[in-house]
Amino acid sequence: MSAALDRWNPITPLAVAVAMVVAAFAGPQPWTAALVLAIALAAAYAFGAGGRVLRLAALVALPTFALLVLLAAAFPDAPAAHRRWVPTEAAVMDALAIALRLGAAIASLGVVIAGVPPRRLTRALAARGLPAWAAYLVIASLEAVPDARRGADEVLDAQRCRGVAVGRGTGLRGRLRALPALAGPLVVGLVVESEERALALDARGFDPRARRTALVPIADARGERWLRAAIWLALVVLLGWRLVALVRSFTIAA
Repeated sequence: MSAALDRWNPITPLAVAVAMVVAAFAGPQPWTAALVLAIALAAAYAFGAGGRVLRLAALVALPTFALLVLLAAAFPDAPAAHRRWVPTEAAVMDALAIALRLGAAIASLGVVIAGVPPRRLTRALAARGLPAWAAYLVIASLEAVPDARRGADEVLDAQRCRGVAVGRGTGLRGRLRALPALAGPLVVGLVVESEERALALDARGFDPRARRTALVPIADARGERWLRAAIWLALVVLLGWRLVALVRSFTIAA
């Protein structure tokens, strides 16, 4: 998927994703959020990461929707209007709107996370003035989960070679018994890796206040700059329209 987005400056898909997230939250609900979610999933499938992005969005949206519906059914606003454990149509629509918003946000940002390498994104942001310390935090945050997963797999393989019964077929009690043997080396490995990164930064004379220069500059075509300007302008118009609508609603309510 990254090859499909390598033709673009990483800031451009990031700007599109941010615009989609804002539109999902600021537009009329739940139809705007559903439209944004559909567009994000279509883009993810077009770029080859549809299954991954769909799983991420579903893991957030579906439990949120189910939890909100259960809360609305258990604690109704007007108990006399309907039976307990039977949510109203308004409660279901509200839960659907919230779940779709979260799903749309996860899917929109998931396309960027799955399609743009973190280091390429931070280089592009550094070229736009991102401080060095912020660039390091972005890279470390985006790479933390994959690094932890690789470390967990290495620890799991090492413990299996030592005869520790972990994984499927051991039962819940067996997994709980093997948990210290897995968590201990993993935590120690993450701490040691953090210390190694700090020593590497010191050895390279890392200065968080200095402005970095890229060995391989990332191209930023004029068409993409105009596209991002149009996106930011559309966001300002959308937020202004939303603010005016909120002021009118408060005025009418008063």
